[in-house]
Amino acid sequence: MSQVSEIKCPTCSEWSKWTNKVDEKCPNCHAYFNHGRVQYEEEKRITTERIKKNSYLITKDTDDPVVNMLKQFINWLRWTTFYGISAIYFVIAIMVVVYGLVML
Repeated sequence: MSQVSEIKCPTCSEWSKWTNKVDEKCPNCHAYFNHGRVQYEEEKRITTERIKKNSYLITKDTDDPVVNMLKQFINWLRWTTFYGISAIYFVIAIMVVVYGLVML
């Protein structure tokens, strides 16, 4: 059950009923009661979609929980391996540069 309270609209300064929903608007001026919260929720949704898109195995809502955990583990293992190998190449490149400077 949602709690109903009153809030003063930051745009038109009229008092309105408020149920603490993210995308609730003022009935007088149709402005969001909390624009920052709406923007934060939208950015969070976009970030979540981008993370899902960058995954090797895309997890679906219809997947079994065990399959979902296995896909997440494989995605984590893939990215860990990628960044680990990149770090190794970076260290080798630094060693080659340092060795070249010492041998001069």
